[in-house]
Amino acid sequence: MNAPAKERRGLPLALAALAGALVLAGLLSWARIALNEVYLPGALENVAGIDPRGAAEPFAHRVLVPRLVRFLCEHLFVGSQPRAVFHVLDTLFAFAAFVATRRLASALFERRWMVHVSAWGLFPLLAIHYVASREYPFWYAWDMAAVAVFAWGLVLLFERRWTAFYALFALGTFNRETTCFLTFALLFTGWRSEPKLRLVAHCAAQLALWLGIKWWLRSLYRRQPGDVYQSAWLENWESLQDPLMWRWYLLAFGGLWLVLPFVRRRIEPAWLRDVVWVAPVFALGMFFAGVWSELRIWGELVPIVLMASLAGLCPRRT
Repeated sequence: MNAPAKERRGLPLALAALAGALVLAGLLSWARIALNEVYLPGALENVAGIDPRGAAEPFAHRVLVPRLVRFLCEHLFVGSQPRAVFHVLDTLFAFAAFVATRRLASALFERRWMVHVSAWGLFPLLAIHYVASREYPFWYAWDMAAVAVFAWGLVLLFERRWTAFYALFALGTFNRETTCFLTFALLFTGWRSEPKLRLVAHCAAQLALWLGIKWWLRSLYRRQPGDVYQSAWLENWESLQDPLMWRWYLLAFGGLWLVLPFVRRRIEPAWLRDVVWVAPVFALGMFFAGVWSELRIWGELVPIVLMASLAGLCPRRT
C-alpha cells in the first residue's frame, strides 16, 4: 500500500482518536465541576474576576481563565451561565494537555504503544488528581489550564521554539505561578547540551519575566484580603507523620512516582531522564506553598511522571 493510501486510511482513525479524547476531556471536566458543586455550591461564580467582590490572594493573581470567562459571558455569549463556559474551557484545556503529551511522547519514544499509553494514560491520572483527590475534588478555574500550559511548555522547550515558549510562559504566569518550574526544566535538560552562557541568559530572562508579571499582579490586587504567600510547611510536616494521610501520597500519579527512584537511570532518552529532576524541586516548593495531600497541586507533573515511569519500566533493548 502506497503512502497516500495509508494516510487516507489513517485519517479517520486519527479523527476518531481526537474525538474520543475530547469526549474523555469533557467527562473529566464534568465530573470535576459537578462533584465540587455538591460540596461548594456557587464555587464557579465565586472566583477571581467573576464575583465582583473579587477573591483573596494569591487566588486573585490567577486571573487568566476567570477573566476570560467574564469577557465571554459579558461580550460574546451574553446571558450564558459561567458554569457552561467554565466547562467548555476546562474540557479544551484537558484536551490540549492530551495533544501536547502525545506530541512530546511521539518525539521521545520510538515504540508507538508507548506513545499511546502516554497520551491516553493522562486521563485516568488526571482523574485521580482532580476527581478522586482527598475529601472532595477541589475545583479551581486555573488547574486544568496549568496542566495544559506546562505540557505545552515542555513541548516547546524540547523543540527549542523560543518565541512560542516565551509567549506561553508569560500567558501561563497569569494563570498560575508554577510556570517557574518550566525554567528548572530548561536548566536540567539543557545543562549538558546548551552553551552555558545561553542557558543562563534564558533562565535569567524567564526569571525576570516571571517576577515582572508577579509584581504587576501584586500591584493590581494589593488591596485584596489575604496574603500572596501562605505557608503550608507545618501542615505538610504533620500530615507526613499521620499514617492515614499517606493514602493520598500513595494515590498520587497512580503510585507511579514510587518506581521513579529505582528506574530513573534506565530512562531513555536523556532529555526525559533529566527533566524528571523537576519533580523533587516542585515537591520542595510545594512543601512550603501547597498542601501535599491536596493532589490537584501535582497536576503539572502528571505527563512527566507518566512518561518517565513508563520509559524506566520498559527500557529500550540495546
